[in-house]
Amino acid sequence: MGVLSNLTEEYFGDNVRKEDVTFRYSIDSDNPPQHKLTPDEETFLQGLAKFKLFLDKSLFFQIEDLQRHTELVLSSKRREHFVFPNQVELRREIAELDGMIKNLEEQLKRDETTPEDRRKLEELLGIWKEQCEELNKALDSTKSEPYLGLYYNNGRESKVTLYLDTIEDYAKEPYDVMLLMGQVLLHEYFHSFFFHIGVGVRCPLKCVEEPMAEFSSLMVLDSVASSKGHIAPIAKDALQYAIKFVKKKQLCIGETAAYGFGAYLFEKHKDDASDLIAQYANVSCMMDNSCNNALEYKYMLYPKYPAPWLEELAFEKLKKFLSDVEV
Repeated sequence: MGVLSNLTEEYFGDNVRKEDVTFRYSIDSDNPPQHKLTPDEETFLQGLAKFKLFLDKSLFFQIEDLQRHTELVLSSKRREHFVFPNQVELRREIAELDGMIKNLEEQLKRDETTPEDRRKLEELLGIWKEQCEELNKALDSTKSEPYLGLYYNNGRESKVTLYLDTIEDYAKEPYDVMLLMGQVLLHEYFHSFFFHIGVGVRCPLKCVEEPMAEFSSLMVLDSVASSKGHIAPIAKDALQYAIKFVKKKQLCIGETAAYGFGAYLFEKHKDDASDLIAQYANVSCMMDNSCNNALEYKYMLYPKYPAPWLEELAFEKLKKFLSDVEV
């Protein structure tokens, strides 16, 4: 268990009881990290864990609160994951998108829309055709990326793992390691938050869940940076680092591309954050991932990020998708 640097011996005495330390972590005994948390890193993570992001009068996000059921484990490295699903799933997606393209082409042939709606549909058709080309190219892809963190839940065990050595390899500079560590911690605990707050048992749609976790982590960093807390200056640096980190994902091809939508949400819809995060948390495990709204949104962000002028259309589809979920 980690004992934070500001929990002094004068306050707790010689023996610190586990129940007195609200921010806790364990070390992966099978894969212990070479990177050891510095006092500054530990204090920064503790500050983020204590912070409460209020979403409405009754709902808030706080890592310390989530640690009642979701433990934090510090590990070394994990095997890399492929940026595309397996070939069976990939071929299913190609067939799915082909069907959507044909239906939209038939709709345009009937010419039953206004000129403005027709323009939007033609833009959407162009996007989907490009996405289908990328999916077909991906049939031969073996590209993979390392895990920086991971949220795991099997219905009984809920766990967040930070891969410290991978984070260190990615960030390189010691100060940047701390900044990235904070963002990854928040991102993974938002997965826990979304799972435990809402109702339902379905697996969330990755193209919604991941950008929402990125967006939400940026909102916490922004709120901490604007506070008078002792870690506010570091949170400000972490926010700027995290925005660049998330934006880089907009250049990726594959499942990672959708993560980049979190930066767009933060920059364009920050004022709607409380409602948007709360709404998603409540319905994240109830969404029908195969409905038309879900698929139309998914193939705007996957496997390639849309052009900037089409981001707002993706946002409109996201709102429509969320509002149509029946609770």
